[in-house]
Amino acid sequence: MNVKSFILLLLLPMAALAQGFAGLGTEAEDFAQPVPGRALDFPADHGPHPAYRIEWWYLTANMTSPDGTPYGLQWTLFRSALAPQDGEGWDTPQLWMGHAAVTTPDAHHVAERLARGGIGQAGVQADPFSAWIDDWVLEGPNLDSLRLTASGADFGYDVQLRASGPLVRHGQDGYSVKSAAGQASYYYSQPFFSLSGTLTLPKGDVPVKGTAWLDREWSSQPLAEDQQGWDWFSLSFDSGDK
Repeated sequence: MNVKSFILLLLLPMAALAQGFAGLGTEAEDFAQPVPGRALDFPADHGPHPAYRIEWWYLTANMTSPDGTPYGLQWTLFRSALAPQDGEGWDTPQLWMGHAAVTTPDAHHVAERLARGGIGQAGVQADPFSAWIDDWVLEGPNLDSLRLTASGADFGYDVQLRASGPLVRHGQDGYSVKSAAGQASYYYSQPFFSLSGTLTLPKGDVPVKGTAWLDREWSSQPLAEDQQGWDWFSLSFDSGDK
C-alpha cells in the first residue's frame, strides 16, 4: 500500500464522521427545510411529512406492576426518505423502521421491523390517528386517547394511553434550533400520558400502570456538518413537572 492510499483510508472515517449520525449533517438538497414562524397545524402535523428527510413518533414509558416491580417500555416508528416526494407501491422513496422494547430489572427485550412505504406495510394517518408497521400499531380517535400493541420473540405489550395535559411545543413554538449554524427541526411532545395495560414476558402476563411520553420531530438536516449526533432524555418528577 502506498502512502497516498494509506492517508485516504485514514481520512475515510473522518469524512463519514463529519456527515453526522445517519448522514443527517449532509446537505438536504431538494428536501424541505424547517423555517421559523410556521405554526404547527393539528391534527395534520400528527401525520407524515414526506417532503422532509427524516421523522419519528417516539414513545417511552415508566411503569410498575402491582407488587412494585419497575418496568420500561419503548416504541418508535421512523420514516426516512430517499427523495423529497411520496409515491405509490414499490416506487415510493419512503422507508420505515420500527423499534419496540421492554426493560425489566433483569433483562432488556427488543425487536425491530423494516418496511417500504407505499405498499400498506407501514405508515401514519393523522385523523383518526394511526401509526403502524406490520402488526405493531399505535392508534386512537386522536392523540389524547391511544392504544399501543407490539411484540417480539420473547415479549409483547398491549397498553392504553390517556393524555391529561396539553401538547408541548419545543423551541420557538415548535421550531427547534439544533446548532449554531441554524440547523433545526419541527418538534413537539405529549409528556402527560397515563398508561395502563399488560406486558407479556417469558414469566407470563404482567399488569402495569405508569406514565408515558411521546416525542414528534421531523427535519431534513438536523445536524451541522461538524456535529456527530445528540443525546436525548426526558424527566418526569413526582411533583408532576416534566
